[in-house]
Amino acid sequence: MIKINNKNLNKLIFISTMKEIVGINTNYKKKLADLLFIDDQKDSLIKNTINFINDKNFSNVLLWGEKGMGKSSLVHAVIDDLINKGYKNLNFLEILSHDIIYLPEIVYRLSTINKKFIVFIDDVIFMPFSNDFNILKSVLEGSLLSSNKNITYYFTTNMRNISLSSDQSDLDDLETKDIQNSIFSLSERFGLCLGFYRCSKDQYLQIINNYSKSFQIKEDIKTEALSWSILKGGYSGRIAFQFFIDYFNRR
Repeated sequence: MIKINNKNLNKLIFISTMKEIVGINTNYKKKLADLLFIDDQKDSLIKNTINFINDKNFSNVLLWGEKGMGKSSLVHAVIDDLINKGYKNLNFLEILSHDIIYLPEIVYRLSTINKKFIVFIDDVIFMPFSNDFNILKSVLEGSLLSSNKNITYYFTTNMRNISLSSDQSDLDDLETKDIQNSIFSLSERFGLCLGFYRCSKDQYLQIINNYSKSFQIKEDIKTEALSWSILKGGYSGRIAFQFFIDYFNRR
């Protein structure tokens, strides 16, 4: 049986080798003010989370899209912000994507506790009709475990439909349509889907400028930041943040 040992902490993680949910005392590195060009996503996620805490209408959330553009950072930043503002009944449980097989037992255990739990799984991707795919579909909607008002799910993925395409070369049109409908039925179980998109060069430089103010850097680092983006192969919030880590390591 899975044990819960949270030591009265709001942030938890499931360690499958221990079969235990343990508390972690940590603050996320990035703040809401650090996350630019996703204001609509911020507002939607904050509102949904507060509704969940206050027993109002809320949705399971799928954050999907371009890598490095703030999907998991936004989730962590919103949780930190609300806990720091006094929403002490809010609890955040991270489950690694390869541990979804344990999700039904975890949800059952959480359903017996008089607290609110956001179950977070980062970077999810499935093969269609895999065991994890079917478990998640059932737990999100359709199972007796799906009706818990003290649990909601925040998942991130780079793919809109969370699953890879299957080989459909030997199927007729009706069979192909049935498979596609089944694949789509997983992402459709998330009432709120938030898209994240690649940033431009100008947006990247604005992110750099924002971090410069936060880190109180007065010198012009634009050229260095652009060189770093070329080295890393693109523009994103993650690449901008990594630049500043490297910048301070070299000082």
